[in-house]
This record gives sequence, C-alpha cells and structure tokens, in this order.
Amino acid sequence: MINLIYIRAAIRERTGQELSLEAIRDLLFEEGMITNSQAQNRDLIFRGYSEYFETEEASIKMEDPNPFIPKELTNENE
Repeated sequence: MINLIYIRAAIRERTGQELSLEAIRDLLFEEGMITNSQAQNRDLIFRGYSEYFETEEASIKMEDPNPFIPKELTNENE
C-alpha cells in the first residue's frame, strides 16, 4: 500500500514545498512509480475516518474490569 501522506512529508522535509495528495499521486504516476490502476484507486488518497466511524475523535472508553464489586472495596487495596 502506498502512503501518500508519508511521501508528502518527505517531500516537504526535503524541499519545503507542501503539495496536495492529488499532486503527489500525479507525480508518482508521471514518474512511473505507480501504475494507472493504482492512480485511479479512490482509496489511495486518505479521506478521513468519517465513513467508518461516527466521529474522528481519538478517545478511549475505560471499562470497569469488575462491574459487580463496589468501588469502595477495590480502592481499599490500592
């Protein structure tokens, strides 16, 4: 899998230029580094996680490992 975001970061680090992901895809195709079918793949360009998840918020939910034991009893041993 080609990671255009990493390639863009490398180009920015080396040249100082911020290119769009579409421009990078086109340059890779012009240089023969990707095939036409790879360039046409809509999943090549990252569009975010919104089509897979309700939000793009990076958070975790901590589950209580012992939901039936009162918290007062579990905190006494700590």
